[in-house]
Amino acid sequence: AARSCWHSEGWPAMALLSSGSSRGPSGRAFAADLRRGGRCRRHANAGTLCTVAALAALIGGAASLDLCRAASAVVASVLPVRALERVAIVCATHGNELTGEWLKRRAERRPELVQRPSISSLKLLVANSAALNATRRFVDEDLNRQFLAESLENMSLASYEAQRAKVLDACLGPKSFREEAAADFVVDLHTTTSSMGITYIAEPWSPVGVAAACWCKRQLQPIVDAGELPEVRVVLESLDRASSPHLISVGREGIMIEIGPVPQGLLRADACRWMEVSTSTLMDFVEALNSGQDLNQPRTAMVFRDISEKIPIPCDADGRPTAIFHPDLQGKDFEPLHKGDPMFSGLDGEVIRYDGEHGDVIWPIFVNEAAYYLRESGLGFGVAFFEEVDVPAVVVDASLSRRGAFRGGVGAGVREAGGAAAQGVT
Repeated sequence: AARSCWHSEGWPAMALLSSGSSRGPSGRAFAADLRRGGRCRRHANAGTLCTVAALAALIGGAASLDLCRAASAVVASVLPVRALERVAIVCATHGNELTGEWLKRRAERRPELVQRPSISSLKLLVANSAALNATRRFVDEDLNRQFLAESLENMSLASYEAQRAKVLDACLGPKSFREEAAADFVVDLHTTTSSMGITYIAEPWSPVGVAAACWCKRQLQPIVDAGELPEVRVVLESLDRASSPHLISVGREGIMIEIGPVPQGLLRADACRWMEVSTSTLMDFVEALNSGQDLNQPRTAMVFRDISEKIPIPCDADGRPTAIFHPDLQGKDFEPLHKGDPMFSGLDGEVIRYDGEHGDVIWPIFVNEAAYYLRESGLGFGVAFFEEVDVPAVVVDASLSRRGAFRGGVGAGVREAGGAAAQGVT
């Protein structure tokens, strides 16, 4: 059992039985490696660690006790997940964000940008084709606020986006039955006018999304350090799946990519490259996870936790702003804002300072986002805290996996990529 479980993962099988032997780590060293997140832990899954615990009983002594305790702790922390075999990459959820749709057309010509061997069904979607054709954020209302369960179940909602949300839910979901969702992983591509660089936005209900965001940030950091990419950051929303109104919440797992600054309604070469690199790297994560590669994840990571609060800019009775963003805040997404720091400048030149409402230090996000000038959105900026969080130790459990194509379709703007053998987009 030890030979079959561990030798294939780079550990001589008999190392477990040779406490103190020169052929491998001792029981104590092996246990210490498990506890600190070393190679043993990174390769471990629940099945192999149960074998470790059984062998520890045969070893006996203090070393076996250490090994049992360490193996039990890792089994408890490892999170078995289903392979991400059916993936949807969605663009133009907002019709004036063109960069994701550019990537879609690129991927139709160069499938290797997003297709990976372990993905059996890959769907490239335009979420809001009517808004895209009109180069508008939406037709009637924001599509990315239509995916609450009660909204999806309410047949009386007649707006274009409310109806479109139901079509997308039928194709990628349903949200109401997570384990039956057609899409194993939904990736939603966005741009922002704020200085967000490359931002992976995950929600806590999706451990795969959180793990993917942290993995991609680490993978891209050398390119950032070389000056070839902007800063890569992870934002963790505070919404559970039931409370999330976002499109990704209809899938079993999901993540958003936000690129900026990009003006609305146009394409920029640098932003298109950032979107391509960040999405392709995300697909590399999918392949690594599905194929059982060592993700080499740390136990914890620093993220910006969005507290789902916004600091509003002063407006008059007609909704027009009576202040503008102060120069000291403009373009300073993800930089600490301390109590007393300037936020806005009023019509009469007065400076409005942060009053410490959310704590002595906050980290602004979506600073001067153009979409927030819409009355429905509310002008202001988002509030985040810079925090250390646990990185989910996701491991694919083959017994949960499935294969097959997506059911149904979503109308205009859909392309599908088959498995590795297809070598193209149909």
